[in-house]
Amino acid sequence: MSVYLTYFVQLLLVIHVLKTGRNRYWIIMLIMLPLIGGVAYLVIEILPEFTGGIRGQRALRQVKKAVNPGAELRQHEAAWQQSPNADNARRYATALLEADKHDEAAKVLDQALSGFFSTEPSLLLLRARLLFDTGNAAGAVDALETLTGENPDFRSPEGHLLYARALEAHGKNEQAINEYRQVAGYFPGVEARYRLASALVKTGHTDDARTELEQLLNDASLAPAHFRKSQKPWLESAKQALKALQA
Repeated sequence: MSVYLTYFVQLLLVIHVLKTGRNRYWIIMLIMLPLIGGVAYLVIEILPEFTGGIRGQRALRQVKKAVNPGAELRQHEAAWQQSPNADNARRYATALLEADKHDEAAKVLDQALSGFFSTEPSLLLLRARLLFDTGNAAGAVDALETLTGENPDFRSPEGHLLYARALEAHGKNEQAINEYRQVAGYFPGVEARYRLASALVKTGHTDDARTELEQLLNDASLAPAHFRKSQKPWLESAKQALKALQA
């Protein structure tokens, strides 16, 4: 009976693919791998129609990458080639960076920033991220200063933190500490505060670093459980850093 039920569900899913215009590769997967393919189809194609939560969408993206690695990258590439605008450049370059395709990401950003979108903040931020990830801290600092110079009203906690990290990597420690202090006040999470404490230790301000770490951990202990869970790697690092200072 269970075999017939499996075939019946398989048939329903194939019909759903055909009626809704989904990619035909699903039919092959449903036929060749009925159980795994069926579960993947339900999670990737059907479930998003009933849930739009952020955590759910993140989980779905991870499943998509596992089932069909490279599909999202190809989609962004096709969109960029069809319509080379700022949004498509940002999406494609971001996907390339996440796939560690730095040279290709650089080409996309160079092309996008060479024309009408030369001062587009999201693209300049991606260029800074690319430069930092490839070891060019000075270039990242320049790119971020160009960004803020051309877009004085642009605000990005991630960009601000990247600026502080680039300054530190470039050897401008005191300036980096000043930026860490600023971004730590509004960055969503404890990473900025942990990096501030690390920079303070690095420059010999151990008392200030100890105070920052103690306050960070105390604030986290009063935060909701889901926040502590999301920040667990940084909180563990903060505990280890504080332990080292107390040794």
